[in-house]
Amino acid sequence: MSRSVGIFRASLTFILGTIEKIRSAAIRQRNGTITEGSNHKEIRELILASTGYEPTNGTEGFVTTYGRFVGRKEAVGIALAAGQAEEIADETLGLSSSDLVHDFPIYTDPLPEEEETDYEFL
Repeated sequence: MSRSVGIFRASLTFILGTIEKIRSAAIRQRNGTITEGSNHKEIRELILASTGYEPTNGTEGFVTTYGRFVGRKEAVGIALAAGQAEEIADETLGLSSSDLVHDFPIYTDPLPEEEETDYEFL
């Protein structure tokens, strides 16, 4: 068996042996560019900041651990099967970032403002 066949077989076994999960929220723009982030609002802000325009015609969805972009409705089945969501708030919309059960802390409160301090220099 050649080395490339062995590598292919090992990677195929790895892919088939894992459950596809939701990796991140994403927006796919009309030009095919996919931007990922923690939620769709953040992604829209990132796109606006980097391009100067609001992505009004983009498709909201998610990127999976397999690297696939999936729409909100397809993402529902993936998240439920992987145990990443327990229920879907709006089934007509599909999966929302807030539907996901996270295994890491999520901080939704804004960071505290820095206090102004007067420094006296001698």
